[in-house]
Amino acid sequence: MVAVFYILSFLATPQALALVKSGREVVGLIMTLGRFVILAFSLIFLYYTYSFLLRRRAREFGLYNVLGMGRRNLVRIVSWESLITFAAALAGGLFLGILLSKLAELGLINLLGGTIDYRLRLDAGAVGQTCLFYAAIFALIWVSAAIRISRSSAVSLMKSESVGEKPPKGNWIVALLGVALLGAAYWLAVTIDNPISAMMWFFAAVLMVIAATYLLMVSGSVKMCRILQSNKGYYYRARHFVSVSSMAYRMKRNGAGLASICIIATMILVMLSTTTCMWFGAEDALRISNPREICMSMYFQDADQLDSPGMDRIRNGIEEYMKSQGAPMDSLQDYGMVSLVGSRSGSTVQCDYEYSAVTSGFSSLWEVDLVPAKSFRAEDGSPLSLAADEAVLLLNDRAEYDEDTVTLTMGSVSHTWTVKSVRKNDGGRTSGTYDAVPQLTMIVPDLKAAIDGFDQYDADGSRKMQLYWRFAFDTGLSDEDNIRLEDELEPLIIGLLPDAFGDTGVRYFYTESRAASAADFYGTYGSLFFIGILLSLVFLLSAVLIIYYKQISEGYEDAKRFDIMMKVGMTKKEIRSSISSQLLTVFALPLAFAGLHLVFAFPMIRKMLSLFALNNVALFMRTTVISFVVFALFYAIVYRLTSGIYYRIVSGAGDQAA
Repeated sequence: MVAVFYILSFLATPQALALVKSGREVVGLIMTLGRFVILAFSLIFLYYTYSFLLRRRAREFGLYNVLGMGRRNLVRIVSWESLITFAAALAGGLFLGILLSKLAELGLINLLGGTIDYRLRLDAGAVGQTCLFYAAIFALIWVSAAIRISRSSAVSLMKSESVGEKPPKGNWIVALLGVALLGAAYWLAVTIDNPISAMMWFFAAVLMVIAATYLLMVSGSVKMCRILQSNKGYYYRARHFVSVSSMAYRMKRNGAGLASICIIATMILVMLSTTTCMWFGAEDALRISNPREICMSMYFQDADQLDSPGMDRIRNGIEEYMKSQGAPMDSLQDYGMVSLVGSRSGSTVQCDYEYSAVTSGFSSLWEVDLVPAKSFRAEDGSPLSLAADEAVLLLNDRAEYDEDTVTLTMGSVSHTWTVKSVRKNDGGRTSGTYDAVPQLTMIVPDLKAAIDGFDQYDADGSRKMQLYWRFAFDTGLSDEDNIRLEDELEPLIIGLLPDAFGDTGVRYFYTESRAASAADFYGTYGSLFFIGILLSLVFLLSAVLIIYYKQISEGYEDAKRFDIMMKVGMTKKEIRSSISSQLLTVFALPLAFAGLHLVFAFPMIRKMLSLFALNNVALFMRTTVISFVVFALFYAIVYRLTSGIYYRIVSGAGDQAA
């Protein structure tokens, strides 16, 4: 964990980010967020690990206490051990982190298409931060251990490993609370349809799932064991009798460990499937966001400017410049547009919302874009002809419309059109919301008439409409040429604006190219993919250690029970069979729960991915299934290895070998 924290701190430094072509701010932010995730997880996991180790040594400390050592002596022992452990972990972690930081840098730069060099760098700031943060974590752990030892008596220390042997009781209320929380979280995940709402409720659902998993694993699993014990046909068999009875005692204390494994497994699966989908779907997302290689968008104060002579001056200036550069303008998009936000009821959309309401997540919100018919062609390629009261509707993937008419209303003013045809909007985005809300693009015969009488602003001055012109085309040139053209077109248009519209006509404008946007897209998605892999490895190793600790502690706890069973006639074959039944049940439970969590999280995560223009459900499904299969195979290998350790402990093989 020290090594990974240093690596992420190093990758967030200016000298490492300098190798990235563009999007350095985003990459640096993601690396910084990733290292704080590691830091928070380090605190939780190292505290869990140390608590386990300290509990295993409680009898040893109790013996020291009986032999004459005071609590102050025991605290001194723990203090020196913590200091030595901290020094070893920090030195080893920093050595490993510095050694592997170059490999991590090469991997990240390779993903993002940056400039690769082979100089090994050391960042003193990253080293200092690593030392500072992990010193704080070890200090907190040491304080906790010192308090626990100073408050314990020799008797309690000697008996600490036997604590918890009282017959456990399955609490129906706690179990039902866990079921209710889990059901509520699953209901949220399945029923929320709006991607923005899904983003807002995702963390609440995560907290509910975590709480429910712990409640069900601790109390619900005890109740499950009691139900199995009441089934005489199942319980009174050599294969199940010992395993079920020992599990019933164990679940009360060790159910939290199973829940931790389940939560970590779910985190790994969600991270891997999501970041992998984002990386391999980056090209599709880029083309949805930038359907043309070069695009200019200009935002106006009022609708009259959308069809003014100044627009022709801007067009002519762009066309003349492109001809001078010998660059074609293919698949041209040239249209003015009015964007509104409304609440739909049947065939009526009430457009009295300010434009920023599109991000509010209300389930009834629709985004309505009005485009003049002269800017579009019919499906056969001929000019689009519409009567004064007709409209053609283009729908995004989230929108469905089967009414014969459509009415836009603002205040007391209404305009109604007859729907001539309905199509899917496959020409790329007309605004920046992607599939966050249903989007209705209306092709109308007269744009000014369509908004006649509508108020552009609320009484408080907030904007109700966006009025802008979009001019986009393909050049067929290289990425470098397109980026150059984008950079040169911007000052050209700035020079034309005063003559075309005066000082107050244009609110703002921007130019963008697919090639320039690609660097930001791949920078964001690539760094998320990189972080996903790195964090998944850390969480995976943590899960392995938790499983390993569980097998050791439970092996020593069960050794006496199986020793008694062998003395009364139980064979080693029957012991192995019982152990297999027990471990399979215990180990299958977290994996089954993690798979269930992933299935119900799938719809919510899919909706959130649509905010990133990732609408390829088949790709996300493939990455999810592959992630689960790979993790399940790894989990099975860990199960086989650790079950062998458990068997050696309970069968006494370890003692005989010693």
